[in-house]
Amino acid sequence: MKPSLEEELIPANGDLLVFIDDTGHETFAGNQEFYGLGGCVVLAEHYPHLIDKWRTVRKAINGDTNLPLHGSTMPRNNENFAVLSEFFLDRSFCRIAATITKAVILPPEMHPCVPVMGELQKEITSIADLLPCKSISIIVEGSERADKIVQACFNQLSPIHGSSPLPVVKSFMLKSSNEPGLEVADFIVGAASSEMQRRMRGQKGHAHDFNHVFCRLPALCCHYREVSHVAVDDSGRVSVTGVALV
Repeated sequence: MKPSLEEELIPANGDLLVFIDDTGHETFAGNQEFYGLGGCVVLAEHYPHLIDKWRTVRKAINGDTNLPLHGSTMPRNNENFAVLSEFFLDRSFCRIAATITKAVILPPEMHPCVPVMGELQKEITSIADLLPCKSISIIVEGSERADKIVQACFNQLSPIHGSSPLPVVKSFMLKSSNEPGLEVADFIVGAASSEMQRRMRGQKGHAHDFNHVFCRLPALCCHYREVSHVAVDDSGRVSVTGVALV
């Protein structure tokens, strides 16, 4: 895994771009009893369209196409939610997320990030099988706290194969890069976070932002999994069961 991706992202046609951000805490520290990874998946040929659409969102919310936009700092009002709601009707990209709670019993020494990353890899593979891609670039938003853990968990996964082996490049990119794909990933994983916290409170129905991000397009565009069970058989093979909520 590349330690960082400092320069401007310049993908080639046929590259499947996967932008990933996290939510919660990877060791369930404090009162954050869940953890998740999620983001957007888009062909390099469609990424310029996604960038243009996101700049329109920035303009509508921030007043400037170049100012970065993040869910944690955005004013939470109906006007901004309406802008985002319209954006997430766009079908040029897929949205993916996987989450786990502290209640899931893991095998000894297994980090919670491993099954979450495994479920996310399944979703990436299923999308790659359906699209005319030649390679996969997984770009994770860098975190001083979590980078080493994410990299270690990536290294435990099997290669992404699907119907045919594809070369995979994994890298970190700083939030300060203001990469549109990472900003979109931030809102997607934020919606997964809302959904998970709602379920942990025992509330019925989907969270408002989760509904707008994941529930209004065909299932091929929207992939969300909640890890429900992890087991290891006598041969040491790990199996992860994920419950699809859409």
